[in-house]
Amino acid sequence: MSNSQDESLISAIKTLHDRYSFILEKCQQWNKQSPILGLYRYTNSLLAEKHFIEKLLQEPTLIKKEHVQSTNLGYLEPVYEALESIECKNEVMKIIGVPLPNQDMWLSQVALIKRKSIKVDIIAQNGLVWVKVIARNAKAFRHEVMGLEQKEEDNDYCSDDDDDDDDIKEPSASDFDSLPIFNKARDYLMAARAYHVHYHTPVVVFAFMRIRPQEDVFVQRIMDRLTEMGIIVHLQTPDNDLQGAYMPLLKGIDVTNLSTEKLNLDVSSIFALISELSHHPCSPDDISAIPIKVQAEREASVRCLPQLKRIVEGKELYMVQTAYDRLKSIIDIVGGPNEIARFQYLFRHSLGHPETPFDQDLWSMLPSLEVHVIQDAPSTEFFQLLEPPPQKSKLNNGRKIRTRFSEFHAIVFGSGHYYQMTTLTAIQWMEKALTDAGVLGTFIICHEPRSLAEQKMVKK
Repeated sequence: MSNSQDESLISAIKTLHDRYSFILEKCQQWNKQSPILGLYRYTNSLLAEKHFIEKLLQEPTLIKKEHVQSTNLGYLEPVYEALESIECKNEVMKIIGVPLPNQDMWLSQVALIKRKSIKVDIIAQNGLVWVKVIARNAKAFRHEVMGLEQKEEDNDYCSDDDDDDDDIKEPSASDFDSLPIFNKARDYLMAARAYHVHYHTPVVVFAFMRIRPQEDVFVQRIMDRLTEMGIIVHLQTPDNDLQGAYMPLLKGIDVTNLSTEKLNLDVSSIFALISELSHHPCSPDDISAIPIKVQAEREASVRCLPQLKRIVEGKELYMVQTAYDRLKSIIDIVGGPNEIARFQYLFRHSLGHPETPFDQDLWSMLPSLEVHVIQDAPSTEFFQLLEPPPQKSKLNNGRKIRTRFSEFHAIVFGSGHYYQMTTLTAIQWMEKALTDAGVLGTFIICHEPRSLAEQKMVKK
């Protein structure tokens, strides 16, 4: 190899190194501004490539043409470009289990992923947008379309140096719909419907970062079919940014405060709304019960009511009968005078006193609220969580969900699921327990816990 060729290869390797370094620096900046879940998966790939290149630069005689041609930057850079164009990016390279059509067999999240999974390159808009980045150019995509469902990091990219193969025969009409890319699209759409976000189905975007509009007739035919299926197809051009492809579909949705218009409240949420500690914080030294001392310390640094106000204001509030019965029995014993007064105002219609006036001093920063009591209507799948799994397991005492999950929880959270309401709770472990147990979708908002504290507060 001539000296000029050696210098050219070294220069190309240095350029790759600079590009990896630049992208890694940008990732660090993004994470400082707003942490992105799973970003380490992406940066680990970048670091591995960067370290390999640094070893080559230490021994330039080892550099070969293949090191430039086979770099994973062809995939990693389009992912960066997609991330750069998205303002609200939440997670990167998330593995999601694909449910079976009309699945009636229980599977844990781990088993679901093991059976069949997809990789979502970017999750944006607090879960409402899923982006799959495809880095092939039109020529390579046309040639490789039959292998799209293989290992994505390696196969979603082919360089511009791929051999043109105009002799590839297009599939017949009967075979067209069975192309792997359409099977992949069906998996994404099926998973998106299952993993709803407060009963909104995420928008699925296939971002073709190296293909231009109308560049290839056959490729365009594939994209038209993807669009017909419900996939948002994005082709990256200077005048066509990624956010513009999906933002019109989110019109009218407040992605910063996602929930349903009707909220299902857990007992713990009512406690937080009416607790004297929430409305009139005090020093931990003024609390006689140790567990509530901890909450008083927390309240001093993180106020509970501003968070709750943002969630409940302007919403219709509901509580199922079983939860109400338990709440009332606790209030009657543990509630202090102000806490009882707040409870009676929240449930004024259920208690037969609809004329009860609103006292702003009693409620401090909260507006006038009312909670309606409705019938229990738990989804059967929540009670199934209490049953033994198909295969014997030593986990969760032989149940499908952790031991602390009770019939009461199945009624409260299962009813919210049946009514398709977001359920508000202060139970910190609930969302992860349901997710691990294979309950799909996001339908819980967890907030700071606050107990009834008035009778435990030292009077001055």
